[in-house]
Amino acid sequence: MINSIITALKRFTLRQYIIRLLSAWVMVLLFAFFYSDSEFTLKSFYENISFPLFAVFTLVFFLLTCLVERDEYITIGLISGITVYFIFLSSYARDYMFSFGLCLVLCVAVVFSDMKRIKLRVDNRALWGLCISGIVIYTLFIGITCSLYYLNYRTPCFDFGIFTQMFYYMKETGECLTTCERDGLLSHFAVHFSPIYYLLLPIYCLIPSPCTLLFAQGLIVASGAIPLLLICKNHKLSNTASLAFVFCYLLYPSFLGGCYYYLHENCFLAPLILWLIYFAEREQGLYAFIFAFLTLTVKEDAPVYVAVIALYFLFANKNYKFNLFILIFSILYFISVLRLMSVFGEGVMADSRYGDYIYDGGGLFTVIKSVLQNPGFAIMQIFREEKILFVLQMAVPLCFLPFAIRKPSGLILLIPFLLVNLMTNYHYQYDIGFQYTFGSGAMLFYSAVVNCSSLPKNRGKVLLCAALCSLIVFMGSFFGKNAVFYDHILDAEKRETINEAVSLIPEDASLAASTFILPNVSHRRVVYELETTKHKADYYIFDLSRDTDESDVTEFMGNDYETLFFEDGIVAVFRSVE
Repeated sequence: MINSIITALKRFTLRQYIIRLLSAWVMVLLFAFFYSDSEFTLKSFYENISFPLFAVFTLVFFLLTCLVERDEYITIGLISGITVYFIFLSSYARDYMFSFGLCLVLCVAVVFSDMKRIKLRVDNRALWGLCISGIVIYTLFIGITCSLYYLNYRTPCFDFGIFTQMFYYMKETGECLTTCERDGLLSHFAVHFSPIYYLLLPIYCLIPSPCTLLFAQGLIVASGAIPLLLICKNHKLSNTASLAFVFCYLLYPSFLGGCYYYLHENCFLAPLILWLIYFAEREQGLYAFIFAFLTLTVKEDAPVYVAVIALYFLFANKNYKFNLFILIFSILYFISVLRLMSVFGEGVMADSRYGDYIYDGGGLFTVIKSVLQNPGFAIMQIFREEKILFVLQMAVPLCFLPFAIRKPSGLILLIPFLLVNLMTNYHYQYDIGFQYTFGSGAMLFYSAVVNCSSLPKNRGKVLLCAALCSLIVFMGSFFGKNAVFYDHILDAEKRETINEAVSLIPEDASLAASTFILPNVSHRRVVYELETTKHKADYYIFDLSRDTDESDVTEFMGNDYETLFFEDGIVAVFRSVE
């Protein structure tokens, strides 16, 4: 072996030595990470590791790598080793900025690696098999973990409790009614116009459980991988490149974050927008119109996405008649819905979203005037520290491909991201933990595909960087959600206690429930959020495991209320005797 090593050492160049040394170093770093009893962020981490021993092991691994003649194997080992090491670091730290730093280092390693001899070929059967498998895994991961949050009383009234009661009403009456959204009986359409929800009603009627809605949302979002793959095919990307985009899509942090704020109509935007784009690219007018219409029914602001897509294809494929028709149709639909909601509902929430741009009692269209008159203010709103972080969260997992624009028309695809997420003063819209990025995220993915297909060289390295960045950011931000499996076991006693308390409340009685209990008791006609309601109810249930004001509970221990159940630090149930 010694002779083999000496012979190998003589035939390598300086660059080959460096690659092998780095590979050995990364391997030892992995061992050190697991060997040390201290956290890697603490000074004691170094004290637990002998540096001479560290150096000896690095030398040993270096000499072993010198026995490998083919550089591509060493390169694969180096990139794989760095990726695994960074995955553990990111999973432990759970810090976005740290994850971005790891991504930067990993991208540098990929860019300067020689990958000319590394060929990864994926045939069509494997491509579709991996895509469908990814969709199934995504659905199960989202569905199971979110259902465990629900079963353990960790989902809030706003917004999951609203939708669980709404689907109860839809099943019983066919109407989208709630009592907990605005502390009184009204249609959800008075707040948000989302007839798309009726597509889920048949499934819910078959399996009438809130868990059904959580699994359905996971499947809806994951299904967007199919039109994305077809779009990649439209742009002549290889199967390997298409698989990389599917991988990025299924690990995309903002889509996962939206799913973990539980059910929202926005989840339909990602697949519907991608299907609309796919058929618009192929100039299949009937199917494009169907998906354009379905997209419009998601929410009152969904026409923004349809209009932008139509505007883009007016410049991109020159199908003027059809795209002009879609553009005008979406604008008219938008105006009509705004009018209907202002007359029969509560109107669109323009002030809470774009209040900084609205003046003299004007409405949503005042925003356009404000930007034209004072673009400096709009730029100031966009370039804020918290929004820069949001941009990184959206862009790093795609290796900034959506912004590598080569044609002026590509700027049109960024309009929803700018308008919906960056110009607003509503902080939830630029937070990936909420539902407001499904539409703009889908547009960014399409922009990334368009830009990638026009890259003259190094396309493979860019997509490899995107895939690895997606994996690292995912592990640092959402893989920890699997802790809910352990929590489900630890919370068994508490869960059974609350279940026992809930069983004492008749389903036909009116109820005021704490926000994290409400979704679990929402299958009734009258339920109010206890913390905000002004109504009297037949029954009251308190979540004592959270920060509940003791005075609120003691108030119910008087003559007007009967204590049905009380477990200190867990739950209390009172019945009105008036």
